[in-house]
Amino acid sequence: MTINNLSSILLAALFIISTISTSVSFSQEEVVLDSVITGSKYRITMYNDKEIIGRVAKQDSVYVYMVTDEGTVRVSFEDIFSVSRSTVPRLMKAMFTLGGGVLLQGGDYDGGYRDIRSPGYSMQLTGLYPFSENKAIRIDMSFGRMQRERSDYYSSYGNESYDPKKQNINIYNFYAEFLFGDFNTKSKFSVYGLAGVGIMHVSEDGYTYTSYSNYDSSYYSYSYPERDYTNFSMALGGGLRFKISNRIGAFAEAQYNLTTYQGFFWFFGSGYFPIRAGVTYMLY
Repeated sequence: MTINNLSSILLAALFIISTISTSVSFSQEEVVLDSVITGSKYRITMYNDKEIIGRVAKQDSVYVYMVTDEGTVRVSFEDIFSVSRSTVPRLMKAMFTLGGGVLLQGGDYDGGYRDIRSPGYSMQLTGLYPFSENKAIRIDMSFGRMQRERSDYYSSYGNESYDPKKQNINIYNFYAEFLFGDFNTKSKFSVYGLAGVGIMHVSEDGYTYTSYSNYDSSYYSYSYPERDYTNFSMALGGGLRFKISNRIGAFAEAQYNLTTYQGFFWFFGSGYFPIRAGVTYMLY
């Protein structure tokens, strides 16, 4: 119950922070259009948010001709919103993250038996593609493991006593997510929120335990087979991102991964709460 309440509070706080926070960006060195020099390299931003990065080959009173990686582009001065000496694109092309951390149980439908679940670990790999400066889509793949210890309800009954065994619970997640935040390459620090849907596959390892019967003073062994099941799942959460160098950064993120139960999503019911940190790599 304590872990469930903690996960609810932390998730709510993340959404509040990601909604009201603003990112801190580097200032860009803008250039007056009249001072554009032929032969120099610039980043031109159009009124439709399109960016052109290249060297000025020539210019006249109406057009500027830019030599880019794709060829020569003719741009009308009337369509230019801003010109910058920085040739780094304003919007990143993609970002990849690799991280790991702790995995908590976020709630359970156990009929009140309350099996003990120790905190586990979680690993995550993501690939993000922004389609604007504050919106992006992401593929999120993760693996987590935690241990379950059978509770006293299962450990003793009548004239028998049981030796509880620990059981590994393996969780595999695959999500398609929508992110809102700041994906400007100049941003040193940003906050983001996320929401996604996908699948959660849970594999519960089999185990064997021994019971002692007071009735006939005998030992009996019982085996529980491995159990696998897959359900639709939802991811909600948010995080922080820090830029260390032009391409390398760090992040910290928390999610609530909830799964369907009897065909429905029960918020803050059955699910898991991973808290992870790691490195980011940016392409532009």
